[in-house]
Amino acid sequence: AGNNIMLIDTHIHTKRYSGCSNLDPVDIVRRAEELNLSGIILTEHDFVWTEGEIEELKRETLTGILILRAQEVSSPAGHVLVYGCDERLDHLETEELLEYVHQQGGAAVASHPFRYGDFAMDSFETLRKQLEIYDGFEVLTGNQTDDQNAFGMKAWETLGLTGLGGSDSHSLDMIGRFVTEFERDIQNEGDLIEEIMEGRCKPVVRQGADSIYDKIE
Repeated sequence: AGNNIMLIDTHIHTKRYSGCSNLDPVDIVRRAEELNLSGIILTEHDFVWTEGEIEELKRETLTGILILRAQEVSSPAGHVLVYGCDERLDHLETEELLEYVHQQGGAAVASHPFRYGDFAMDSFETLRKQLEIYDGFEVLTGNQTDDQNAFGMKAWETLGLTGLGGSDSHSLDMIGRFVTEFERDIQNEGDLIEEIMEGRCKPVVRQGADSIYDKIE
């Protein structure tokens, strides 16, 4: 697996550990296979799958695609996707959270930053200050409107920060709608974190959401 470009849906919730999702893990894998995704990341609210559970899912599905795990942490500054930390982190202040994740060798990505108005949409200067403390931000996500995603693309291009795309799926038709393209081969969480930290990734509209391109000036 030399220079294979990988398309990974970096943000998916399952009904096993996220009450807001109706997605069965096996169905998620099957749908990702249909879409020819390279991998999926199961991200639950303030909860991380064990490695054993991931292995069990791989055995059950006999899939060849990459399955990694992460969590979507509730923080005072909004939701944060955390890769590489297994314990609960939702009791921490945002700065403490980021510091802790980095001590553990993990990566922290601002999740759907424009969905709730947590982040500035009127000043790139303010937005840069808000976003640059993270290792990247979700540019494209299934839980932002087309306008918010179009703004995300503009912010990503303007600020030059690391950008990801994830479906934030809670239902089957959302899977793979937005994905992150990685330039290098990823085989585990360590590889994923390294690629995010080095900024070797970009957000991609994968399927059924081309309309946002019409809104990008």
